[in-house]
Amino acid sequence: MRGVETRIQEIRHKIFTEVARMAYHTEWPVKDRMEALPYKIIPGEKGNFRNDVFLERAIVGERLRLAMGLPYRSAAEHSPISDGIEAADKDETYYTPPLINVIKFACNACPEKRVHVTDGCQGCLAHPCMEVCPKDAVSLDRTTGKSVIDQEKCIKCGRCASVCSYNAIIVQERPCAKACGMDAISSDENGKANIDYDKCVSCGQCLVNCPFGAIADKSQIFQTIRAIQSGEKVYAAVAPAFVGQFGPKVTPGKLRAAMKALGFADVFEVAIGADLCAKQEAEDFLKEVPDELPFMATSCCPAWSVMAKKLFPEHAKCISMALTPMTLTARLIKQHNPDARVVFIGPCAAKKL
Repeated sequence: MRGVETRIQEIRHKIFTEVARMAYHTEWPVKDRMEALPYKIIPGEKGNFRNDVFLERAIVGERLRLAMGLPYRSAAEHSPISDGIEAADKDETYYTPPLINVIKFACNACPEKRVHVTDGCQGCLAHPCMEVCPKDAVSLDRTTGKSVIDQEKCIKCGRCASVCSYNAIIVQERPCAKACGMDAISSDENGKANIDYDKCVSCGQCLVNCPFGAIADKSQIFQTIRAIQSGEKVYAAVAPAFVGQFGPKVTPGKLRAAMKALGFADVFEVAIGADLCAKQEAEDFLKEVPDELPFMATSCCPAWSVMAKKLFPEHAKCISMALTPMTLTARLIKQHNPDARVVFIGPCAAKKL
């Protein structure tokens, strides 16, 4: 759902707006404010997105906690939304794993992968779906003349769907599981999405693709603003992806001015770190390949690096040891400003780790 403004983005924007506002107003009692925010974000007697306004507020409450960096609470836990806020109300890094969290009571318990015939089936004479099935799972309903699939035999290969002239056979997959390249998402005993953190690389694809907004990551926006409010010099290291975030009218100069208005001492583009990274990797490549290493794998993405080490441990030594553009930019800032606090701002969830 990238590039589409949905109700999930609307709620997310409201939550981060309120968290930021709360962080800037140091005179506000954080505990009381957190308890009241679900009622401000979801006002009235009726739910806006679901049938139950109380469920909506409970979900907003958990998303608020995660936006503050606090741990997710299950529906079985009885505690205030602000529980544990004393640990998070600080002007420095605050993080407790995991980064990516499934809000179980927001999860729709979507069915796992299955192939089924819709009403669009015309009961054609050819029935290519029957011919291509390697397990004889597709048969003809003699009453209707339409195809039916034996789910016990079906191996979910999707061949029948690919040959149907009417697109009447569909392959349904749980969106979060389909988006996960590590096969880290399964179902718990209640059919809710469950993340295997031994496999998860914190790429955030499940978060982006969940249509119910049941998956969220933790943020440090509150702690960042507290650091700005403390009077320390906080510098923003902004990923090059910002150019596609606000539209063509927002120039780098306008973004820099806006960031400084928010309280940042200055703004640096991480693209400069990318140049330094490319130089270092080129030098390492010429030095090590092929004399010491058969090849060199490079990526600035921590999720990719973790994935490569998990799936191809025998090639872990071939992954470039060069520092990432984010780290190199931070070091460059600190060379000129030793007391600087550096905050990375970008679209990548895994870089928070």
